[in-house]
Amino acid sequence: MVSDLFSSDGGESESDGSASVFSYTEQFYKHLPFYLSIGVTYDQYWNDDCCLVKYYREAFKLKSERKNEELWLQGLYIYEALCDVSPILHAFAKRGTKATPYSSQPYALTENKVKENKEKKEKAEFDKAKAMMEAFASAFNSRLKAKDKEVGKGE
Repeated sequence: MVSDLFSSDGGESESDGSASVFSYTEQFYKHLPFYLSIGVTYDQYWNDDCCLVKYYREAFKLKSERKNEELWLQGLYIYEALCDVSPILHAFAKRGTKATPYSSQPYALTENKVKENKEKKEKAEFDKAKAMMEAFASAFNSRLKAKDKEVGKGE
């Protein structure tokens, strides 16, 4: 914010070589509204550590980036919802066409959440396979017992 305080020609604005009249106070008052808008109080701006404004400016940049990412994510959700419903919005859609179900859970934003979701998915697949195997084993055992009973009756 201070880099625009000096003109690009070394501080001289007159063609005759005379130095321009430069007031730091005017420049500080010029930037005061911005710092007030990002949360610096009037007293902090004028009386506290001068480095404080640098940290407020950095915090403002981080908040702006986070807000931008939130809005991007919101757009992604809207886009996904439109894509999910688009099959039934098609003018020549066949009768009985249904929308794709909307996602049952939010997108994972952290690596830990991605890992957790992957583990849940793998566990669900394992449980499904285990249930199928148990059903197969139960049906096989039932047929085997029925076969044994038939063989036992035939003797």
